Amino acid sequence: MSMKNILVHLDNSKTCTQRVEAAIALAKRQGGCLTGAALALRSITANYIGIQIPKKLLEDQQQLIDQAAQSAVDSFIQAAEEAGITYTSEIIYTNAARAADRLAYMARSMDITFLGQPNPDEDNRSYMSQLLEGVLFDSGRPVYLVPYIGRMKMIHRNAVLAWDGGKKSARAINDALPMLQDRGKVTLLMVNGKHSSIRKDHQPGADMLRHLKCHGIDASLENITADGIKTDAAILNFLSDSGADLLVMGAYGHSRLREKAFGGVTHSILQYMTTPVIMSD
Repeated sequence: MSMKNILVHLDNSKTCTQRVEAAIALAKRQGGCLTGAALALRSITANYIGIQIPKKLLEDQQQLIDQAAQSAVDSFIQAAEEAGITYTSEIIYTNAARAADRLAYMARSMDITFLGQPNPDEDNRSYMSQLLEGVLFDSGRPVYLVPYIGRMKMIHRNAVLAWDGGKKSARAINDALPMLQDRGKVTLLMVNGKHSSIRKDHQPGADMLRHLKCHGIDASLENITADGIKTDAAILNFLSDSGADLLVMGAYGHSRLREKAFGGVTHSILQYMTTPVIMSD
């Protein structure tokens, strides 16, 4: 089991470099192929504000958008060639309304997609959220999210797996198996899970620990009690205290006519994450 076909979203954000670095590192470890995809949005300004805009102004605007996409691809190609990995690159030309669908469609043919966490202080936060939601809920593949504050440089690679016994967290953990096998430490984290097992004579989390061990992952179990704080806060506190550099968790939410809503824990983790997160729907 490995991740041989990897996708990374390219843009001109400050953290794109770290996103590409993380994707390249995985491609090197897995001996896989990395695809970098930039989105060049087609301008539809004149279509919805109902006024005439000089053609030259629209052309100049579009040229800047296309140049930014090409610049992101050029930077990716340089990094991939320096790393000596197998790679391809692509610019997707589409309007903003279809951007998430196009990227999600591409992600379906990949093993995992690297995306950036939406930055609440930037003007494109809504657009970045749409891309994340589209790939996460519509691709059927896991996503690897890089925080907008960047990745911490960790000497010991420490992964935390948020486990509630449900199907979404089960899928997330299984999707992440190739990225867990070379970790220095793996912790299966349960919050208020002492009585969550259907098998009353069985320790909660024991079955998942055995599953991980069958894949060569010697994980430890942490079952913490969150008194007076929410589950999301308990997970974030544990990540900070343990010095983890990766969180694996299921994504809880629903989609209806492109309007999406994340579950409470998922929303909070996405908002306050300070370490990379692998999520699966």
